[in-house]
Amino acid sequence: MQIKSMNPFIIREYKGKRYFCDREKETKSIIGALQNGRDITLVSLRKMGKTGLIMHTFEELKKKNRFATIYLDIYSTENLKGLINQLGTSLFRMKKTFGEKMEEFLHSFRYVRPIVSIDQLTGFPSVSFMIADEKEARNTLEELFDLLCERAKKIPIVIAIDEFQQIGNYPEKNIEAMIRGMIQTLSNVRFIFSGSNRTILTRMFQDATQPFYQSTDMLYLVEIDQPIYEKFIKAQFIKHSLQVEEGVITELLIWCRCHTWYVQYVCNKLYETGKNISKENYTSVQREILTNREPFYLEHRSMLTRHQWQLIKAIARSDGANMITSGSFIKQNDLSNASTIKRGIESLLQKEMIFKKNENFYVYDVFFSRWLEMRIDPPKGTT
Repeated sequence: MQIKSMNPFIIREYKGKRYFCDREKETKSIIGALQNGRDITLVSLRKMGKTGLIMHTFEELKKKNRFATIYLDIYSTENLKGLINQLGTSLFRMKKTFGEKMEEFLHSFRYVRPIVSIDQLTGFPSVSFMIADEKEARNTLEELFDLLCERAKKIPIVIAIDEFQQIGNYPEKNIEAMIRGMIQTLSNVRFIFSGSNRTILTRMFQDATQPFYQSTDMLYLVEIDQPIYEKFIKAQFIKHSLQVEEGVITELLIWCRCHTWYVQYVCNKLYETGKNISKENYTSVQREILTNREPFYLEHRSMLTRHQWQLIKAIARSDGANMITSGSFIKQNDLSNASTIKRGIESLLQKEMIFKKNENFYVYDVFFSRWLEMRIDPPKGTT
């Protein structure tokens, strides 16, 4: 069957409210904070839907015509210059004629001239600054914030900075204090700080010794409630004339732990088949997903010690490992001793291959976790 309509299960970008599931309480909380002059920090695991929620919130704000919005993803930035170039580009792309923007930018910067070019991938204008040293970087960021403040006199602006914990890796000294100091001077500008490293973001915003201490509301994004997600998924399939066998979506959600991106991906693949959503069709898609990823998952083994590999398999097969240093867990999973397990856990957490939730450990990549569950290693002494 040839499917002509757009796949309703979106796995990247944001395509509008009709393809967006729930998050009503979270959207209301974010908008409420912004409208009442409070910044907010949004934290969740990767691929839980932070970016989609931010874009959905932006759409709701634009409907009311009360805010202009800017989104920055600074995960790939390595220093303050990277942040400056992203912010400069976003400001330049805001609604104005090209001539007005050029004139504004040429008159706004005393220390460093902005260079405007066309991004070859997107076709949109891009701004970069030839910054020589840390002093120029700080001065340029301050001037960008001054420009932002001028723009916000006409309409309040919301800036979302995704993967905000990345600024902790910048080589510049006292970067958090500097940015916090500049933000405090802005009028009519609100911030959404978001990220996936709960430990670092908690330290940044909840540790009394840190510059951003208690400067924002905190919102931790968890899984969408299973009944709500199940209803949404069924409705999308039925809307496109695909029948759903009883129990399949429930099993799918459990298998994906209701983790947004993985659910969307499996549903996207099911929709692509053009077939009714049966247990047989679902099992076939499930098998295809894991088989296609197997070469990449086997690479993980070469990056881990034997003990780390045994440990991550044990965590996957427990699907919520608890009491990991107990004698029964060690014996059951052919592990060595409690101290070695603790070192292995620290290493796997640092590599972000596992995470901890409610005293339980899980493999971060849901598909990798399911692949590990099914994997039967050869007997010792064979390959």
